[in-house]
Amino acid sequence: MFPFWEKVVAPLLDAAGVRRLVEIGALRGENTQLILDRLGPGTELHVIDPVPDFDVDEHRARFGPGYVFHRALSVDVLDGLPPMDGALVDGDHNWYTVYNELRLLREVAEAAGRPMPVTVLHDVGWPYGRRDLYYAPDTVPEEHRQPWQRRGMRPGVERVVPVGGLNPTMCNAVVEGGPRNGVMTAVDDFVTEFPRPLRTMVLPIYFGLAILVEEEWVSRRPEVGAFLDWLDSNDGKDMLLELSESIRIDAMLFQHQIYFNGQAATEALATKYLDSTKRALTNEHYLEVEVRLAHLADCVERERPPQIPSLRDPIRHDAVAYRNLRTVRRTGQVPEGEDVPPMGYAYGTRGRASLDALTDLLDGLRDDHVRGDLATCGVGRGGTAILLRAYLDAHGVDGRQVWVADRFRAAPEGQLESRTEDGLAALRGDLNQVREGFDHFGLLDDTTRFLQGDLAATLPDAPIESLALLHVGPGLGAAARDALDHLYPRLAVGGAVVVDPGEDDPAAREAVAAFRRDAGLDGPTDPFGATGLTWRKTDDAVRRPTPRPAEVGAARAPLAVPAATGTCDLSVVVCFYDMRREAARTLRSLSRAYQEGIEDLDYEVIVVENGTAPDRRLGEELVRGFGPEFRYLDLGEEATPSPADALNRGISASRGDALALMIDGAHVLTPGVLRHARTGLAAYAPAVVAVQPWYVGPGQQGDAMRNGYDRDEEDRLFTSIGWPNDGYRLFEIAHFQGDRDWLDGLWESNCLFVTRKLLEQVGGFDEGFHSAGGGYTNLDIYERLGASPGVNLVSVLGEGSFHQVHGGTTTNLSDPEERRATVFSYGERYAELRGRPYTGPEKRIFYVGGFHGEPARRTRARRMTGAAFEVDPALEGEEGPLGRPVPIPDDLRDAFVAAYHRGAGWRSTSWLGTQALNAPTDLITYQEIVDEVRPDWIIETGTRTGGRAMFLASVCDALGHGRIVSIDNRADTERPEHPRVTYVEGRAQDDDVVARVREIVGPDPHALVILGTRGARRRMHREFETYRRFVPVGSYVIMEHTVLNGYPVQASYGPGPFEAVRRLLASRGEFVVDTSREKHGLSFNLGGYLRRIR
Repeated sequence: MFPFWEKVVAPLLDAAGVRRLVEIGALRGENTQLILDRLGPGTELHVIDPVPDFDVDEHRARFGPGYVFHRALSVDVLDGLPPMDGALVDGDHNWYTVYNELRLLREVAEAAGRPMPVTVLHDVGWPYGRRDLYYAPDTVPEEHRQPWQRRGMRPGVERVVPVGGLNPTMCNAVVEGGPRNGVMTAVDDFVTEFPRPLRTMVLPIYFGLAILVEEEWVSRRPEVGAFLDWLDSNDGKDMLLELSESIRIDAMLFQHQIYFNGQAATEALATKYLDSTKRALTNEHYLEVEVRLAHLADCVERERPPQIPSLRDPIRHDAVAYRNLRTVRRTGQVPEGEDVPPMGYAYGTRGRASLDALTDLLDGLRDDHVRGDLATCGVGRGGTAILLRAYLDAHGVDGRQVWVADRFRAAPEGQLESRTEDGLAALRGDLNQVREGFDHFGLLDDTTRFLQGDLAATLPDAPIESLALLHVGPGLGAAARDALDHLYPRLAVGGAVVVDPGEDDPAAREAVAAFRRDAGLDGPTDPFGATGLTWRKTDDAVRRPTPRPAEVGAARAPLAVPAATGTCDLSVVVCFYDMRREAARTLRSLSRAYQEGIEDLDYEVIVVENGTAPDRRLGEELVRGFGPEFRYLDLGEEATPSPADALNRGISASRGDALALMIDGAHVLTPGVLRHARTGLAAYAPAVVAVQPWYVGPGQQGDAMRNGYDRDEEDRLFTSIGWPNDGYRLFEIAHFQGDRDWLDGLWESNCLFVTRKLLEQVGGFDEGFHSAGGGYTNLDIYERLGASPGVNLVSVLGEGSFHQVHGGTTTNLSDPEERRATVFSYGERYAELRGRPYTGPEKRIFYVGGFHGEPARRTRARRMTGAAFEVDPALEGEEGPLGRPVPIPDDLRDAFVAAYHRGAGWRSTSWLGTQALNAPTDLITYQEIVDEVRPDWIIETGTRTGGRAMFLASVCDALGHGRIVSIDNRADTERPEHPRVTYVEGRAQDDDVVARVREIVGPDPHALVILGTRGARRRMHREFETYRRFVPVGSYVIMEHTVLNGYPVQASYGPGPFEAVRRLLASRGEFVVDTSREKHGLSFNLGGYLRRIR
């Protein structure tokens, strides 16, 4: 109401001779001083406001006795006040309040025999003329309250809007119009009911002002009628137009002041934010810590104590190192002749100068309104990519993507992993480390897309439409040409190219020069940072050099794209190659008739046939027969040996908001997999759900096949449980893959559930795993998705994915040497692509699901019996020996080992009177190995009482060949002596002990090694690494007591020999587990007989 004061309200009050006035709704008290100044001494002003935005006591002191303040609701006060000459109504803008304010003003006046006060009401126009506003909804009776929401309003839109609009934080009626809704509606209803002549006038500017004057006022004070007539005249309307324009100009000035002041403040904050980000990317915030670490490392190398002043205050007491390090981070260059700690701690390895130049360039592109995404190829540890993403946030740039393309190898090219001697300078960031960098800065979201693989393979079909910036960073070499060949045509005119590979990458500079020459780019370039260059694209009609084709089997994990047609809840993508028998069970287990609790699940199953011979393909008819959810995709001649390509084709064809990925179609599911996986995705979002893998059969499938397990036996097992009538009976005829259990963590999963959004960000299966079967591609995607920052890893208890025998490239190789060599080659290919060994997600796992019956409730400490694998007389024969060997079920074996171990009879085993703490069957196996290998030396650790050493000496005596070195860190003078045995005291892995052993056995010991220390995982791993060099091809390293830690005994032992074997096999391809040495069924060294094969 304040803008109306001078031209409308004050003249009206003057004309009416108002001496007693009520002001309802005082806001900050702007009108109060004007009223009292205008009406002069003797004026009585009542101010009503339940929540004043001013100091009431200060007002009372300033305005004197004529000022009366009421801290209350108007409807609770007005009937207790004396009759008024005038009323200014600008309080709660709703029908109930305004109507009752007018009613009470009238009733008080009538009771005193006076006309209703001259009344002025604000906000009778839009937005609150026909829509209620409630400052405090609870103060309005429920029956008079419209449905309301804290949402904004737009002119011409009846309902409140979900985003934006006017007053979005206030309690606005949901719908505009209708009875008893809004200020003007209250005025209309009051006027209609008023019993005497009432003159009304509405001024339709600045949210609307209404004037109500009873005709008796006009009779008493002709000045009032004259003023109202003037307002209605052309002169009055001209005044209102001038007033409206004045209000508009004032509002624009105010808006511009706020906008431009806000913009300047926002720009200043953006600059500060980006500056802080750049300092963090170059680790400038923690340079002192780096200097301290360098000082400590130097002290270790020189074998001298650290200097406390240098640790406490390195800026002053190690000033040269600090100054040089700061120079490196700011310039990206090492001062000549100075020894400066490398950039291995920093995300931004090119230094502050390059980052500053990049933000300057981005400012120029923004000022020039160059549209398009931002792309960087060759990301190092991710600093440049993180800054690009931060820049979009800093300046509120929406609708742009940041594309990050690299091989993401963790080691320099040509190395399978980083080496200690390379130092920090050679450290590289793999994909998830770079993504974690984004996450550390709070910038990992769908705005960034990661293209992992060879640029010549990932860039051609990357869904990049237009670029404003193309950044070519470090580590690309000649592949810099691929980045330019494929992305320069997508660079918008006016867009910028930045080439900043560093001084140590001449191949990249040569590639860029060749591209510019071939593309006809003869314009000038500008320097960028310390050693880079940049140019702007000025013409779209440059020559387009033909990109080189990607090599066959190039690394490439294509991004999923949004579904082209209507979406569904879930797409299951499953790949088949020559497995018609197995597919029949797998597809049935995915059908709606088999899966339970999915009545409301809208899903599809995409069956991808990957290269099966025409006469053995599944075919459309078979696949469609399992239900309308099934789709058949036959790759035909486009098939490749690896299923990675096929699965990516299935992902591309899918419609699901989530996907289930099954690389091996030989897996049968239990009935609750889809239901519980769906729960896991929702309950732990964002999540990846991994179903636990099992083998159908008595144990590890490759080993079981070596002992006679085959498809016929497997079919008999399925028949014996009446499958598919009760899918949970699969647990009765199956065994965990990898001799593990429900809570042991997951190495991989053949049934992996993931959201489409995650696949859109980091891609699907890497086609660089091009060998038949895909090698580690399934492990790779499991790690890449499961290790994603912020993503929860979930597994399902009581459900499983059960592998059938089908002649697979790895799981069904019965020859252990061939299987080991194959698996190790997969690991080497993984290291070749990733620059490090496979480690898995290394995350805690959340669980959903539940158990259905006893067979599924297995733990390492309590195995169930293997009754399903017992042989009946019809197979074995009523009389005479069995016709072929029947493999010992792993469950039966483990149960017997656990029972025998708990019985502790082995602790009483002795050899020639000396305790030998081994299973007797293991001792028999030792003599078989010694007889076959004929080692010159047997090196054993963990001597204890010496019984094993005496046993081995007796075997050597019988053979007339061989000697024993027995190592233990505990001295025992009562150990028996034998001319073939030499005792060595000390820890087996210590340098002085190793030197003593070498002195004893000589340079070519031709040894057999038995590691019997029974230590923790790290210690046993170190013992293996120390003594494996003594073992020639054909001989063994035997890791004793692998049964500890619940495999299957002493579940509380902690990681020990078993875990050491699992870890060392991942890095040592020259050793293979020889399960034939476990043929007796009782062994404390299960999986521990490691034969050297190369």
